[in-house]
Amino acid sequence: MTKIIREPLFHFLLIGAALFVIFGFVDERKAGGVNDQIVVSAGRIQQFENIFAKTWHRPPTADELKGLIDDFVLEEIYYRQAVAMGIDRDDTVIRRRMRQKFEFLTDDMAATNSPSDEALAAYLAANADEYIRDNTYTFEQVYINPDRSSTDPDRKVAEQLAALQAGAPPTGNSGLLPAYFDAVPARLIDSSFGTGFSSRLDTLSAGTWQGPIESGLGQHLIRVDSRTEGALPDLADIRPIVEREWANDKRLETRQQINEKLLSNYEVVIAWPTE
Repeated sequence: MTKIIREPLFHFLLIGAALFVIFGFVDERKAGGVNDQIVVSAGRIQQFENIFAKTWHRPPTADELKGLIDDFVLEEIYYRQAVAMGIDRDDTVIRRRMRQKFEFLTDDMAATNSPSDEALAAYLAANADEYIRDNTYTFEQVYINPDRSSTDPDRKVAEQLAALQAGAPPTGNSGLLPAYFDAVPARLIDSSFGTGFSSRLDTLSAGTWQGPIESGLGQHLIRVDSRTEGALPDLADIRPIVEREWANDKRLETRQQINEKLLSNYEVVIAWPTE
């Protein structure tokens, strides 16, 4: 059997059979009066010229343009024959591509809407938690490394705190973090010291050395110089961001409405496995 498969005659017969099937579909289309006219419009030709010019930075020659047209005609013929033969059926890649193109169309429908200032203001108010800026903190910290402390680290921390409160210069341990933080948002503080560190700063009074506050690195004595409460920005300050998010929500909302409308036109039967 393997020897027969390798014979050139077998390949010739296989190709002949495939051509017979293809031309059979062509004859059926003609017998059924199917319109086999392929129109290459002036707009399509202009599109070919524009794409070629963008790619090669020059207009196509007459032969190159004819080649583009000939290739388009063959592509259209192959496409029609593939659809007539049912090649497109039960093909996951084609099904997903068609769904994607349909979703592009629905997304374009949603994109035609331009929000008014009133609509964006209402959207900002309804989603205020997503746009409120973090608290910011300006503070100095003295790091106490427990691995470099004496046998009584709590005593060292207490002595250092008393010295700082008395006006002595900081004499803590060196570390990876800077000693001074200027108007740093809470999320960046938490990413440096650990989750929840910024909320501990909220419990401290401004202008005096206090602590210690523990982090994943060790202990810190803190002097908060200032704290700015987070607030919802004005729409004018973040309009592009709000407009982008509004458009995305509208796109998802439109797609959901179309999905529900389409589903209402079909009866969906799901045959669950018995086990």
